[in-house]
Amino acid sequence: MLPMGLERRRKMTEAGTPLVIKRYANRRLYDAAAGAYRTLGDLALLVDDDEEFVVIEAETGEDITRSVLKQIIVERKRHG
Repeated sequence: MLPMGLERRRKMTEAGTPLVIKRYANRRLYDAAAGAYRTLGDLALLVDDDEEFVVIEAETGEDITRSVLKQIIVERKRHG
């Protein structure tokens, strides 16, 4: 089951545009479409559901999706 807000976000991004998640300096991930902070676990659920998303560094605008996906993989290996 998806966390609250992710279902609403899914409907908003069905137009074919990926969901944009911003990562702030305090390492918090913000989903503007849902108006909520997300965890790596939430993003892992998006990966499981084949949902498209990008993670952008809020200060610089740099696309850090690749490093976040690597972090999700490491966390999954650590927890079995």
